[in-house]
Amino acid sequence: MKPASLMRGIMTAVAAATIPSAALTTSPLLAQENPADQWLTTTQIEADLSLAQEAYSRVHPGYTRYASDAEMRDAWAAIEQRARAQGGMKLGDFYLAVELALTTIRCDHTKAELPQAMRDARQGKPLYLPFLWQLIEGRALIELAATDTGLNRGDEVIAIDGRPLEEVVASVAPYVPVDGYTDWARVSGIAQSLEFMGGAVDHFGMLLRDTPAVANLTIRNAEGDERTVMAPRISFEDWTDLGRQQGTPASFSDAVHFERVGDDTGYLAVDSFVNYRNPVDPHDVLSPIFETMLAEKRSTLILDLRKNGGGSTDASQALASYLIEEAMQLKLSMTTATLDLTGLKEHLTTWDTRALDPDPRGFIANDDGTYTLRDGIADDTAVIVPADEAFRGRLLVLTSNSNSSGSTNLLAILGEQERTTLIGEPTGGSAEGPTAGLLLTLTLPESGIRTRIPVFRYRNNVSSFEPGLGLSPDIGVSMTVEDFRRGNDPALATAKALVSEAAPSDQPRNEAPLASITDFSAMLGEEWSGELEYLNYGSTGRSIIPVRMVARDMGKRSLRYRVIYPGETHMNARDTLRISRDGRQINGNTITQRITNADGSLILVSEGKGRDDNRAADVRMTYEIGANRFSIRKDVRFEGSEFINRNVYRLTR
Repeated sequence: MKPASLMRGIMTAVAAATIPSAALTTSPLLAQENPADQWLTTTQIEADLSLAQEAYSRVHPGYTRYASDAEMRDAWAAIEQRARAQGGMKLGDFYLAVELALTTIRCDHTKAELPQAMRDARQGKPLYLPFLWQLIEGRALIELAATDTGLNRGDEVIAIDGRPLEEVVASVAPYVPVDGYTDWARVSGIAQSLEFMGGAVDHFGMLLRDTPAVANLTIRNAEGDERTVMAPRISFEDWTDLGRQQGTPASFSDAVHFERVGDDTGYLAVDSFVNYRNPVDPHDVLSPIFETMLAEKRSTLILDLRKNGGGSTDASQALASYLIEEAMQLKLSMTTATLDLTGLKEHLTTWDTRALDPDPRGFIANDDGTYTLRDGIADDTAVIVPADEAFRGRLLVLTSNSNSSGSTNLLAILGEQERTTLIGEPTGGSAEGPTAGLLLTLTLPESGIRTRIPVFRYRNNVSSFEPGLGLSPDIGVSMTVEDFRRGNDPALATAKALVSEAAPSDQPRNEAPLASITDFSAMLGEEWSGELEYLNYGSTGRSIIPVRMVARDMGKRSLRYRVIYPGETHMNARDTLRISRDGRQINGNTITQRITNADGSLILVSEGKGRDDNRAADVRMTYEIGANRFSIRKDVRFEGSEFINRNVYRLTR
């Protein structure tokens, strides 16, 4: 748990935060070369504010999710009033003011970036504290210090440049965005954050007060002795190098670590889902690990996500495929606020330019004026099928307040499984689903400030959640100052202690029927022909069209086949039947019936969760396989209704 005194300080600061006066913005840079001191006129400020307010109110899907319209108008108006009173603002003060207004939205993906000139001015300058540190029980503990500073791991920072640590933290905390009401999640960003070019103390602190090239630090060691240390500040490049020395991964490929614990447990740390800097196929990284777990019959997995703040969809979904028991969507829907970017587009950029000209055909219009992305357009809402090597044993997952975005989304899914125990700290992020995904960058033309606007609001596939919160652990365990100094890991120790307790039986919960891919071997060979009958949503009618099918590629547990629609070749498709390693699932859905008919044909029925007509649905698949007759029937059931037949393929040869 967070120290009460510090959290009160943070909360008080957030509640009472006011925009700092211009006099507080002093830099070690020479005045004439410090872009933060550039003066913006009231007219320039008003122009940028008008654009920002319009863009966020129209585009941000969570603009008034937690704040009211009136609160947002007040946040923007406070900046404008200050500019008018002063006849303008310094660029650095305007940046801080915009960032403070954006935190009102309460979205961790919504933040302001420095104008390029201010970023450039920081390059190579000694502006950063020469150490990495953590806030633990409200106290600043050094993790790793630059050489020749006289600072050691475990030293506590009592004051910086004559200011008590608590005062320093409280001054910058309001500028750190969080999702919903997860205010505790600010703690990690205050100490370290690459997104803010250093933690908030460095990034915002150098705009709030003078930042001398040599930091005057009051330090207390483990024995309680205090001393003064004059430590030269370092450049951002040297600060990031400290992170590399500490082993902080920049990409998913470097963020995965596995080791064996005793005879029947594995420990897997995934410190990041960021997979765009050095992209890899996440399955190439994860599959060997879970193959090992399976081959060695390890029944418990300790999954450590404490350092994981999210990242790329492909990495998080790949990990999920080894941890879920049945095929499922991780996210039920992605909703955007508008498809109309008229008047804004020229100020927006993004990595997927389709977002700047959204095709209405890809969306479903909702009654509240929003639009839901249709299934099949983004991977985020795809149905994830358990991997062949999926782990089905006991799952102990370590959490922290650094979790947000994609890691909290995954934790929300895993937390609903009976076999999962969450151990650690409350997370950031949103268990219900964050405003995230594709980000637009809005460049304010007068100041050059760039701000981020998420395009979508996600809805995670969870049965319950606490509005505005992340995940609460089943067993709360936090790092203490004493444990940190001794090198202890109380959360991991708690997980290992649970391993020694009697583990739940690894026997299947029921004796489900089994299947193997050889059950489908009759499909191989000559081409099949027949018909597809399907239900037309939006009408009461059903349609029948001719279809052909050919299957010639059978693997150890899979069979690939091609569906051909004569006269509608653009609809031709390839599909795969995949049997789980234990033979209990087809394409991630559990086999519920296995019937052998008198003529020797086989009927297999599977059931699971899925999607149809852009809606969550129970899905029941029926496969009938004979020597010269084959059919695949799909029935779906929406919430509160009975099963209906969606389609059926009937083929002979």
